[in-house]
Amino acid sequence: MSHRETSLVWRLTALILGGAGLVLLAILAFSHFAQRRLILEQQLARSDALALAAANHIDAEISRAEVAVRSTATAWALGPNNRASVTALIEATLQAQPQLFGMAVAIPTTETGTDYRTLYGLRRNGAVQVTERNRPELDYIEDWFYLPYYLRRPVWSEPYYDPVAQARMITYAVPILQEGRVVAVITGDLPLAWLRQLLQRLPLDRGSSVVLLSTQGIFINHPDPKVEMRETVFSLAETLATPEAVAELKSLGWSMLRNEPGQRFYNRPLDGARAYINHRPVPSIGWAMGVIVPEDQMLAASRRQTEINLIVGATGLVLLLIAALIVAYSLASPLRRLAVAANQLATGQFDTPLPPVRRRDEVGRLTESFAAMRTELRDYIARLTSTTAAKEKIASELAIAHQIQLGIVPKLFPPFPQRQDLDLFACLEPAREVGGDLYDFALLDPDHLYVAIGDVSGKGVPASLLMAVGKTLLKSTIQAVRDPARALVMVNNELSEHNDTCMFITAFCGVLNLRTGDLTYANAGHNPPLILRASGSVDILRSKPGPALAAMPGSRYVSQAVRLSGSDVLLLYTDGVTEAMNPANVMFDEPRLVDLAGRERTQRMKPLVEKIVAAVHTHADGAEQSDDITLLAMRVVSYPDAQPITPTRAPDAELALKNRREDLTHLVGWLETIGERSGWPAPFVINLNLALEEWFVNVVSYAFTDSAEHPILFRLWHEGELLRLEIEDDGRPFDPTAQALADTTAGIDQRKIGGLGIHFIRRTMAGMTYRRQGDRNILTLTARLSAPDSHPLS
Repeated sequence: MSHRETSLVWRLTALILGGAGLVLLAILAFSHFAQRRLILEQQLARSDALALAAANHIDAEISRAEVAVRSTATAWALGPNNRASVTALIEATLQAQPQLFGMAVAIPTTETGTDYRTLYGLRRNGAVQVTERNRPELDYIEDWFYLPYYLRRPVWSEPYYDPVAQARMITYAVPILQEGRVVAVITGDLPLAWLRQLLQRLPLDRGSSVVLLSTQGIFINHPDPKVEMRETVFSLAETLATPEAVAELKSLGWSMLRNEPGQRFYNRPLDGARAYINHRPVPSIGWAMGVIVPEDQMLAASRRQTEINLIVGATGLVLLLIAALIVAYSLASPLRRLAVAANQLATGQFDTPLPPVRRRDEVGRLTESFAAMRTELRDYIARLTSTTAAKEKIASELAIAHQIQLGIVPKLFPPFPQRQDLDLFACLEPAREVGGDLYDFALLDPDHLYVAIGDVSGKGVPASLLMAVGKTLLKSTIQAVRDPARALVMVNNELSEHNDTCMFITAFCGVLNLRTGDLTYANAGHNPPLILRASGSVDILRSKPGPALAAMPGSRYVSQAVRLSGSDVLLLYTDGVTEAMNPANVMFDEPRLVDLAGRERTQRMKPLVEKIVAAVHTHADGAEQSDDITLLAMRVVSYPDAQPITPTRAPDAELALKNRREDLTHLVGWLETIGERSGWPAPFVINLNLALEEWFVNVVSYAFTDSAEHPILFRLWHEGELLRLEIEDDGRPFDPTAQALADTTAGIDQRKIGGLGIHFIRRTMAGMTYRRQGDRNILTLTARLSAPDSHPLS
């Protein structure tokens, strides 16, 4: 038997066995997944029932505590409210409600009709003791008082450890409102010992466990006691070894905290084993509970049956192998003679005679095919000559396409000769005959300038076609909506439809107010632009970018804003500038661009752009250009309406505080006194108070690196409808106006942590500016009494 004959035999055998094996695998797979599905459905139903029963029990306990505290609040509201009556009320409630450990009645500083501020009762040595807290001003900044007072609704606290009770605890706080103001806050402390007993009594299988999360993701119950009350699901995720494991556990945490029932497989952080979790919300308090079952335990019976099926299938394949070898050998013998002639044809001997065709089966047709192939090879050389000529024609057409592409982007400079105050220049150098970069600009009206830059994924003709479509869509859309974020959303949805090539565009577009210098912009995954300040500094607009255009439909983008001063330069560029490499594979990089642009910022825009392009080519040192190089630079000499507000007289009121949290009450009282004396609307005072409290707490918490006392000064000017406030401290430099705007439209699982305090101040105030004067921070806030009311926490 020859080598070729043996090879064909085994191929035929493999084909037969492969077909039979695929059928067998399909049967085994169907059986396996059917059994697996049945087992999962049973486990799901059981774990769901356990989770539902436990959640209902927790709801019942929570509701009992809520009813007790609300009843006490009702009794307090009906009076009398002197110390003796309230003390008796607390004692009666705690004696009648054994599940409560303690209860408090706190009176705000604005209320003067009681002979106490904060009365607190607790169980101690089998009896109820009620005392007045000696520092009520500290209670007013605690969450149990602060949140219900300003939210005007009952609030449950996060779980905490009470050193007096030596137990885990949660607190329910109910505000009492009279004539639209909070006159008292009633609280009840509920120990969580019953919760652990409830979870331990659940009829769980071996290896199964229960986790319970608070509204902030803190583990109230966990298989590892060391994690309870110390870790959140997100901090625990950060301890995992791989980014995939971190992302998986965080995704599970967000799913549970959305207070929606769900199920999924995941890797347990304790041992990395696969497990199945069924989680349900505890609606009354916003907690989430999950029942965890190890995958090994769930699928043990399915694996045993699968092993039996595999043994039976393997035996059948062995028997089939024997039969297949016999059939394949009988078919391979006639091909031996044809193989000899085929070897001679393979060496280029096209005149070699082929064996005569004596049978009209597959072997005979194969011989005829070899004869036809010999004829085709003779014709191939002739066709090759024709193909070479066609390639030369394509090269000529690409050169024409290069000229057409350069004609799509604006190339007449200066673009607006009538605007002597505006200097703008741009350039585009494709890496190939045609490329995928784009830039654009247009005057939307005499006071608004549109600028954009983009980079299409890929190179060549497909990229240039998408570039042309994207540029046209973006310009026509921005002319219609004037909002960069909305324009990107509309263009993205249009480009994403029928995007079979999966190409995308990174883009930056903005609208500049030529009177005020306000630049409104949105970023779709593009390089952050540079602002070359007239003062000599260089700012990088490192805002959170959205996804690239055409990547997926329904993507969201956020418009942000920055103010340009007269003679500031806005420089847009693509990654072909910063990622240009020299023969040593060293990139031109962003710091090099920042340094060069900062040194050349006083140039006119055309020389500035040309010097940057020349520097990129010098850095490349002859290396092949791998990406398109595109830049756009613009400068406005001055903005006529950009006039700062400065005080011309001594302040109307001043307040000096120390960097102590307890001084917060003095700030609140100072502002409320001024507001009452000046007749300011109550919602305006609340918003202003919250904004100043937010900034004061930030300064106390983060501005100072030592433990010494530092002064924090507040100055206030009031002129008609305009209110101006200055806050001064000697802490570390921090410019809140340079921080990116918070994206409040994103989902909770997509939001970046932090920044909401500054977002609140920006939203509440009519204006916010910052300056560093010597070693002191000075923040200036402006507000208008005629501004529309808005709830401080909405």
